[in-house]
Amino acid sequence: MTGALRQIGHTVANHARAAIALWLVLFVIAGAGALTLARGATASYTMPGASFDAVRADLQTKLPDNGVSSGYVVLESAGGFTDEQKQAIAQAVDTSHQVEDVAGSVNPFEAADAIAQATTTLENSKAQLDQLQAQISQGQAKVDQARAALPTDISQEELKELAPDLLAQEESLKQARITLRANKLKVDTGQRELDAMAEANLVSQDGTVAIVSVAFNKDTNSLTPEVRQKVFETFKALEDKGITVNYSYELDQDVSKVFGASEAIGLAVAFVVLLITLGTVVAAGLPLVLALIGAGTAVALVYTSTAFIGMTATDPVLALMLGLGIGIDYALLILHRFREELMDGVDVREAVAIANSTAGHSVLFAGMTNIVALSALFLTGLPFLAVMGFAGAFSVALVVASSLTLVPAVLSLLGTKVLTKKQQEERRKDLHRISDKTHKPRNRREAFAEIEAAYKGWGGFVTRHPITMTLVSVAILILAIIPTSSLRLGLPDGSYQASDSTSYRAYQTISDKFGEGFNGPILAGVTLSVPGDQEHLRLVALNVAGKLNNKDIESVAIVGMSEDNATAVLAFFPKEGPSAQSTQDAVHAMLDKVEPAEKATATSIGLTGQTVANIEISEQISTSIPLYLSVVILLCLILMALVFRSIIVPVMATIGFLLSTLASFGAVVAVYQWGWMGDLFGVTQPGPILAFLPILLIGILFGLSVDYQIFIVSGMRDAYRKGHTALDAVAIGYKQGGGVVTACGVIMVAVFASFVFSHLTAVRPIGFALALGVAMDAFLIRTTFIPATMYLLGDVAWWWPFEKKNRKTEDAPKHIA
Repeated sequence: MTGALRQIGHTVANHARAAIALWLVLFVIAGAGALTLARGATASYTMPGASFDAVRADLQTKLPDNGVSSGYVVLESAGGFTDEQKQAIAQAVDTSHQVEDVAGSVNPFEAADAIAQATTTLENSKAQLDQLQAQISQGQAKVDQARAALPTDISQEELKELAPDLLAQEESLKQARITLRANKLKVDTGQRELDAMAEANLVSQDGTVAIVSVAFNKDTNSLTPEVRQKVFETFKALEDKGITVNYSYELDQDVSKVFGASEAIGLAVAFVVLLITLGTVVAAGLPLVLALIGAGTAVALVYTSTAFIGMTATDPVLALMLGLGIGIDYALLILHRFREELMDGVDVREAVAIANSTAGHSVLFAGMTNIVALSALFLTGLPFLAVMGFAGAFSVALVVASSLTLVPAVLSLLGTKVLTKKQQEERRKDLHRISDKTHKPRNRREAFAEIEAAYKGWGGFVTRHPITMTLVSVAILILAIIPTSSLRLGLPDGSYQASDSTSYRAYQTISDKFGEGFNGPILAGVTLSVPGDQEHLRLVALNVAGKLNNKDIESVAIVGMSEDNATAVLAFFPKEGPSAQSTQDAVHAMLDKVEPAEKATATSIGLTGQTVANIEISEQISTSIPLYLSVVILLCLILMALVFRSIIVPVMATIGFLLSTLASFGAVVAVYQWGWMGDLFGVTQPGPILAFLPILLIGILFGLSVDYQIFIVSGMRDAYRKGHTALDAVAIGYKQGGGVVTACGVIMVAVFASFVFSHLTAVRPIGFALALGVAMDAFLIRTTFIPATMYLLGDVAWWWPFEKKNRKTEDAPKHIA
């Protein structure tokens, strides 16, 4: 492989301008495709065979006007709604029916009027019942009086002859009582339904807030930006009438931008780090520009593919996040090796070939590891996670390709310009001495033999205090791991959004005026085994509501009935929001009661709604984590064993990976679930952690930890195989790779941390977890824990049972630390 990479380096160096031109053409084509073909985020967080999805599809067939999904438009008028405002709202609702993919929308004031009318009708029915009861009582009194005037032992036949009218009156009273019982049943059912309807009232009790429920023929995640914009434009006109308009999270998912101001700040920080590390503007800017071209092409192609593949809003952002961070790291690694070869007096094109065959080999191996780890997300069985993994893997693949072709092409043109002025002068002096044939070019590997220099700096400090540094690094990580024990998973809702967003304002307004549970009702479809009339369906549905109800439910309402009077939809409003633990408990309690309720009411019952979907998906992901983690750990052990020809090194690398990954979990829980330093990180409401974050974090951190492990330990292995003692090899190897890993780690942290304040709140905890995970893995594990433990283990670290002799021992340097 190194020979092929060397040949690639030579080829692109000889045809540098053509290689650069090809990449720029691809970049432009990809950008044009993203601008003209992309449909944006159209996929939802769902899974095949999910019970909530089957129930939702069944209800959509039976009650098409209810749609597949819905969102809220929250309207507010401080002094209450005027007749003019109500008229404008009615017009906006009618106009919304014309928008593509809108199945229907509900005028909140018509719903309120229907409740008022039902209340009046019910009161009239109660009055009629009282009147009928009075008539029955009067009739019964007359019958009793007539009976008293007759002999007590009179037979029925004699009664027919003496008082035929009395028998008719008794029969009339009997029928009246039957009618009374039937009407009482209707009134009782009506009262129960009215009570339920009142709980689903779309106008607040103080009359200052109204909710327009908009139903769609597809999942709200699949709505195009054009449909969303038309809905916004429809209701935006209400602002001219003095109405405050906000939109729920389902409508306000802003996925139009992939790159924002915070990401630009991250790149600026990365540039500063590169400038400090490399010492020249040209060299510092090179990894950034090349990473932007490689990652930009990848993200543009990923975004273009949304014309053919459904993706969630986080997929292109993840591709960008990985592409930028990894692209900068890989370009820096090759650039660093290229500069070393130049300083050793190697010709520019030969230096390109050597850098591509050495550093490029590490890039290729590390990139393949990332690709495999991300692609393995398909093991979860969740299509949206598989697509997310493939999008990230594609981005990494394209960045690897650009690193092995575009980077060497540009380096061959820049040549010694990537060196500082001081380095260029030293190179000229060395070449002058070489031309006199009195000195040989400096050999880079001979420089590593200067063991005393290797024991300076952080590497020397760690190897001088290996026990202390091992204990300190592990102690810090274990402290960070502690919060992981209370990890709860979920999917985002309006409460997670930025405090200045319309979806957050909508969520809070609904919570204040209608109750927090109104933001995420639990829907239940109830279908009769034997279809009946509307009254019977209502009665059965209310009976089902009573059987499914539990202590965590605030109220329940009938929100839909099919035309054939066979199916009804119940909405259960929890006491707390969609992401609350009590709401999750409520769903599980209802699921436990479904089967008994079906038997008792002769119905089929299914639960659905976004709240149920979020819980079911989160639990499915939770069950997938152990399998995925096991696969990743096994992969880590095998890859490290093959690379380093050691049993212990893979084990230590895996332990380090687990410690840093679990510690990042704990930190995320502390900030985003417990709310520690929530104001600093823009956490509006602490709650469950994004369901797919842990499994995503495992895949990404695994790839990066392997990268850094290779960068750090490869030098140690080379030094050991050359004959250095195991202890000296640790210091020498750290001197070779420690600086690069430190720079790469800082850059990656800067890039990932820039997403902590992304406009997409679902991405924020991902950026935080990755930034902290990389920081802990790079600085606590790879540059502290690994060299410290390797130093303590000595020769044991390099034990490999399949090779009797794997290093030179002649003239091995003495350990002098």
